[in-house]
Amino acid sequence: MSVAFDATVLVDFFNKKIIGDRRAKLDDLVTTLEKSRTKIVIPSPALTELLIRAGKAREAILNTLRGRTAFEIAPFDIKAAVECSLLLEEAWPSTEKRAITKTKFKFDWQIVAIAASHGATTIYSDDRDVLTAAAKANICGIRIDDLSLPASARQSKLPLA
Repeated sequence: MSVAFDATVLVDFFNKKIIGDRRAKLDDLVTTLEKSRTKIVIPSPALTELLIRAGKAREAILNTLRGRTAFEIAPFDIKAAVECSLLLEEAWPSTEKRAITKTKFKFDWQIVAIAASHGATTIYSDDRDVLTAAAKANICGIRIDDLSLPASARQSKLPLA
């Protein structure tokens, strides 16, 4: 089984300034996926978007992704290109197909195509366009805010008696 993370999730996961409920949800998500041995597919276009913003942390991020067996960096290869073409072909009526390659083809569709070509059943994203593309590819899209708060984070919010 595999899932995919897009750039919005990756940026927050690697952002040390993210704290509170969002940090708890992200950390719990990755821990849960690792424990269940679920592969976390990182589509290379999402990795690109993450690394653009990484600055000095670029090497540490790459080392983390390479060092944790749950993460798999996935390229936009021939399989993904075919998947992307099929997704785009189904997504728009034939009258709009000429515009696809010029205006509608972008990282979002590549990210979803890579996820689909690696068997991802779910994509975690806060990007509306990625979630729309995922829905058209029959991949469940989940926003981080929609994840349940882990029990450990809920307990820390209980008032002291």
